[in-house]
Amino acid sequence: MLFKSTSTEPNAASTSAPAPSSKAAAPSILSLDLEVTGDIVTSGELHIAGSVKGDITAKKVIISEGASVTGAIEAESAFVAGAMSGRLTASTVVLARSALVEAEITHVLLTIDQGAVFQGHSRRVASIDKAKSATLLALPASRAPLNGPKNGSATSADDKDRSAAAVS
Repeated sequence: MLFKSTSTEPNAASTSAPAPSSKAAAPSILSLDLEVTGDIVTSGELHIAGSVKGDITAKKVIISEGASVTGAIEAESAFVAGAMSGRLTASTVVLARSALVEAEITHVLLTIDQGAVFQGHSRRVASIDKAKSATLLALPASRAPLNGPKNGSATSADDKDRSAAAVS
């Protein structure tokens, strides 16, 4: 975390926040007895041994055996040995033999160890960045109105305009 130092001395020079270090931060660890409700965002590595109900954004996510996550995870890599339900988006995903996953997984590389339980959908993409932009551009399919034609054909606005012109 970055903090800004302030002083109550009238002539003290102002101190700005220190520049970010080029060193990699130590992994954040959510221990076995910790339950988190809410979103977690880190630019580093996150180890989960407890329980998380919320969305997670991290460079690397490790869900230990006995841990659980309910929500969406976005990471460069994810290793799941515990329980996970929701949506998982990562370039590299590994489901260990003890994993219990009920999710929609978007990945570049997916490894499922023998014994892992996976229920849901898996979608392989060439690049996670391209998959994110494609998801944003995708629009839901249009549906015919509930009181529309009964024979299964759709009527366009142009067809309605032509019908109205023919009647008048």
